[in-house]
Amino acid sequence: MNNVRETLKRLILEKGVVRGKPIFISSTRMSTFYFNLRPILFSYEGSRLVAAVLLPLIKGLDIDCIGGTEDSSVPIIMSLCVLSGYNGFYVREKAKKYGLQEQVEGNLGEKAVLVDDVATSGLSLLNVARIVRAKGCRVDHAVVIVDMLEGAKEKLASEGVSLNSVFTREESKEIT
Repeated sequence: MNNVRETLKRLILEKGVVRGKPIFISSTRMSTFYFNLRPILFSYEGSRLVAAVLLPLIKGLDIDCIGGTEDSSVPIIMSLCVLSGYNGFYVREKAKKYGLQEQVEGNLGEKAVLVDDVATSGLSLLNVARIVRAKGCRVDHAVVIVDMLEGAKEKLASEGVSLNSVFTREESKEIT
């Protein structure tokens, strides 16, 4: 497992970090440091590594499905579904105006774990938790690849969701 974790860390350093360019991050502030994990998440090697490091974090949780946001979470959800046997779902920011007009797509169960690539403020995960809870699904846990240590853990905990991560900004100085 440590070898897989270190291989993922190296891949993130090589292909997933953007430095020096001003970018708006999800917490609505500018940063010259950004994780762009989508190229990793949509690659064979990256999706395999991400699933391998996240699976132990969800194993043993009292859940029956895996979900997250409509963008970066989808490849994580799919990789975990294939390896874990759980069903998956994702939550749109807003319901579509056409088709079935659903905000939650896929297979929402009764007890979910939420996943995402990076947690900064925690707001996107919290929004997903609120939407899913309103549909009658229990959400007590979220797991991410990187916790930027900018309040996500505390914000989620304030509404009963524990956050675990593979990496944090503090323990992975060479990443940040």
